Amino acid sequence: MDPYIYPNTNVLINKLNIRDEQQLIDVEAQLLIAGIIDISSITHEIDFQKYKSLQKIHHFLFHELYLWAGEFRTVNIYKSEHVLSGLSVAYSDKDHIVSDLKTIFSWSKSKQWKYSNPLLLRTFLHL
Repeated sequence: MDPYIYPNTNVLINKLNIRDEQQLIDVEAQLLIAGIIDISSITHEIDFQKYKSLQKIHHFLFHELYLWAGEFRTVNIYKSEHVLSGLSVAYSDKDHIVSDLKTIFSWSKSKQWKYSNPLLLRTFLHL
């Protein structure tokens, strides 16, 4: 049983007790847009060299809707994506989220993140 969804549904448990999946998608989108507009209010707290900043951003964007906003998940997930013809992106195993993020942040530090870097595009094409 998934602790993040209401029983017998695909709807995430939320603070507004919304049980309709489409309604939750709509409300989440509206809150996300509002959060993105206001994200500059927390940029002084963000260090893009540390994975914990991702948790801060997630909490900021979703705390009004989900109790677990900003926390790492405790179950593995597969999320059918319409844009992927029902397939899912590859999510980290719940037990490897921190180590996977540390690997990604370590890799990121080794790159020269400048538009003038001709190797940057090739780096991403080989991922």
